[in-house]
Amino acid sequence: MTRIAALADIHGNLPALDAIIADLAHLDLDAVVVAGDLINLAPFSAEVLERVFSLGYAAIRGNHEFYLLDYNTPRALAQWVDYTTPRWLNETIPLPLKRRVAAMPDSLTLVFPDSPPLRVHHGFPHTHWDGMYPANSDEELIPHFASTPEETIVVGHVHLPQERWLRDGERTWHIINPGSAGLTLDRQVKTAPYALLEGDASGWRTDFRRVEYDPTPLQDAFASEDYQRAHGPYARLFAAEFQHARVYAWPFQRWRAATHPDTPVTDALVDAFLALGEAGRRAWVPASFPEPPNVGLPTPTDAP
Repeated sequence: MTRIAALADIHGNLPALDAIIADLAHLDLDAVVVAGDLINLAPFSAEVLERVFSLGYAAIRGNHEFYLLDYNTPRALAQWVDYTTPRWLNETIPLPLKRRVAAMPDSLTLVFPDSPPLRVHHGFPHTHWDGMYPANSDEELIPHFASTPEETIVVGHVHLPQERWLRDGERTWHIINPGSAGLTLDRQVKTAPYALLEGDASGWRTDFRRVEYDPTPLQDAFASEDYQRAHGPYARLFAAEFQHARVYAWPFQRWRAATHPDTPVTDALVDAFLALGEAGRRAWVPASFPEPPNVGLPTPTDAP
């Protein structure tokens, strides 16, 4: 039997990563894999990269690695002009680490002698910028995974633990999202989720796990003058997501685009958004994202 730990979406949250590392120390593992988005949003991106590289974890890039790599290049997207994080990442992540990120793969296939091959993507196989949400139907998802030969796929991006089986004729895909190790959005605050996978000739089985961590170093760094200066009003939205394990920046951007499209992002604008209250914030969360999501471990969909 092969045992691996699957992590995703650490997002620079070193205290959460260290709590998972301490938990993994008690397990007899064959490998640890990280399904992208090691960096950004939380203040410890460089430290997270150093920790993952030093431990020899297998890791791929997610979309947030491209905020680092594509900033100030022709590859940068036009909407990034309003983003604070691409420049901040390039100012705070040393060049040697940036070069390591530049050489990371965008996908991995793990091949063990006693279990089926396992593919690792960040989002969908063809893009880092979108992924599998609980609200997606099988019919919506199957075209995204139809070209993947491996039957078991580890993904990230959505920040919610999920496990699903998709069937198309004689083909089946077992898709596992371990949840966001650093920025879970399922309202379970101060916790870091990951998944333990056990594989043999019959396939892979998933044990969703969650460890508690002390967020004090994270909160102190969010409140620091350097972080506040780098991100301005967005710093409050980023900190709120980590504090409450709920999505804030995404609905704020949608609310601003619809109601204040020509207004600069200021503290007053963030105040106006937060004044909408919890129900008002939820009204701007995209329909594909369950808000509020179910609390607890995911219920496998159509498990064999």
